[in-house]
Amino acid sequence: MREKYVICFGEILWDNLKEGRMLGGAPLNVCYHLNKLGIKSKIITQIGSDQDGQAILKELKRLKIDSTFCSTISNKPTSTVEVDVGDAGEVVYDIVDDVAWDYIESSPAIESVVNEASALVFGSLIARNPVSQETLFKLVEKSRLRVFDVNLRHPFYSKNLILSLLEVTNILKLNAIELDIISDWLGNSDGSFDSRVNYIQRYFPGIEEIILTLGGDGAKYYSASEQLTINAQPVKIKDTIGSGDAFLAGFLAYKMEERSVKDSLKIASHISSYVAGQQGACPDYRLEDML
Repeated sequence: MREKYVICFGEILWDNLKEGRMLGGAPLNVCYHLNKLGIKSKIITQIGSDQDGQAILKELKRLKIDSTFCSTISNKPTSTVEVDVGDAGEVVYDIVDDVAWDYIESSPAIESVVNEASALVFGSLIARNPVSQETLFKLVEKSRLRVFDVNLRHPFYSKNLILSLLEVTNILKLNAIELDIISDWLGNSDGSFDSRVNYIQRYFPGIEEIILTLGGDGAKYYSASEQLTINAQPVKIKDTIGSGDAFLAGFLAYKMEERSVKDSLKIASHISSYVAGQQGACPDYRLEDML
């Protein structure tokens, strides 16, 4: 039987908060939570040959995340992001451009590990540079299940890029603002959440499942045969960094264990809310402590 594991492809970075710095990047966050939930996961990313990069390797080891495919480049810096958290926990990111993970090159080794994986998780930010973008599309071709967390970060996306990624997606996660933007691009900006998501399903028939996260209003799930709504768990928000990534990881982990969609959404909601009540995207926890 083929071993179940997930590959997360994309950015890894230091989130610089006023309380100090924390390891971040959406693919890294998903990878961390999948591992916490018992689904083996690896990250494909890149750091600089600087002190920040060495510190990332130490943090990956502490978090028990496989760094086999975390490569190093000598002429670009390790990524950092200035993070501003508002009074209500809302987050604004200032993402530095032209960093190590913008230049991830493909190789037979990473194409092979993606080909053998149960799923490939990716977002749009990793595709802002042509080098990593080309690698992403090569890996997508090798993947058996393509999970796209839209994760729009201005100004690092375009209509053509996002629509091209949607064309190759099997499972899509997006939030209400991203739904507004994509719906507008497709000329279908009016109507309810349901009608606009249904339009995306018809426009991109390869998308088998769509998860629409709605913050404190929970989330909605759509497939060809099922539509569900899940409430958010009550929580005193500390910051929302990584809460959407935790939701996606929770959903994927239970889905890969062949649990029902309803159960997968429930665990996703619990973990997402827990993370929103903690500082940073990768707090330590035990699943039984939050159920």
